[in-house]
Amino acid sequence: MTEPPAGQAPDTTTPPPPDSDEKSDLRVVLQFFIVPLSLVAVLVLLFFGLQLVRSRTPDPATTLSSLQNYEGFLSSFVGDIKRWQYGYDLSLLMRGKDAQSLRRMLPGLVQAFNEAGTRRDLKLRRYLALALGHSGDPRAVAPLRDGLRDADAETRLFCAWGLMNAADRAALPDLRAAARDSDPGVRKMAVHALGRMHDRESIPALREALVDPADDVRWNAALSLALLGDQSASPVLVALLEASLGPDTEPGLAAAADGDNDDGNSRRDWALNSIRGLALLKAPKAKALLVRLTSSAGDPAIREAAALAIAAYGPERAAGVP
Repeated sequence: MTEPPAGQAPDTTTPPPPDSDEKSDLRVVLQFFIVPLSLVAVLVLLFFGLQLVRSRTPDPATTLSSLQNYEGFLSSFVGDIKRWQYGYDLSLLMRGKDAQSLRRMLPGLVQAFNEAGTRRDLKLRRYLALALGHSGDPRAVAPLRDGLRDADAETRLFCAWGLMNAADRAALPDLRAAARDSDPGVRKMAVHALGRMHDRESIPALREALVDPADDVRWNAALSLALLGDQSASPVLVALLEASLGPDTEPGLAAAADGDNDDGNSRRDWALNSIRGLALLKAPKAKALLVRLTSSAGDPAIREAAALAIAAYGPERAAGVP
């Protein structure tokens, strides 16, 4: 052992173990290569997994089967939520399916709808009412007519819509009764359905709805009567048109507001629907208002609709109409 020079303290430090350099290199490799690559691999797998899930197109028959037989290991905790999800998916998937596929699954769909009513599963029954309505199958009419007597107003509303979509005239008496329902949403849908189904025997019920306390019901009744050519709708349509133009007009005509009514319906849509209804009726008392709208309305769509409505009156066009 070499002695240290005189006056210098001896070196007492322990030399590093021979493998310390190897451990340091391994730490660098882990920190800068292995861990980042692992994270990238996980993210890539997650991305392609999500793409695979998104690429799967749900099938109505499979969805219905899952709704009826959900037995996941969490079924006791989330069974109702899963059934509601399947019911919602089914209400969307029924649109645009070919008639043959719908005919095959209608019995199961009707059974599920009836069972939801027995269990008082309101949310599922509503979704299935929509699915039955989208089917347009005559076999959906009987359960939907039964659904119009449910205690739940939203279910009754969806059933009324489904009956309109099925367009089976056997349901007309039920829809006339629904036009006097305790819920304004159901009444609104019922009077709309009666107009869409062109049922002239429903004119008395629709005239009765012209004095309904709910604005939406009155307006939908007026539009339905216009489709049936009944002039009793004219005063309500004129009032609706004037109201839809907004209080900021001069006098009620200078500019159509683009804002929303209290019920969320676009004022422009209400104005355009009113103009179409008045054009169908060729209402004499509305002609002067329509003529003024062709030049005074701030919205070009309303001006154009008013001009087309005036043209529908026939050869005796008002002066100044483009």
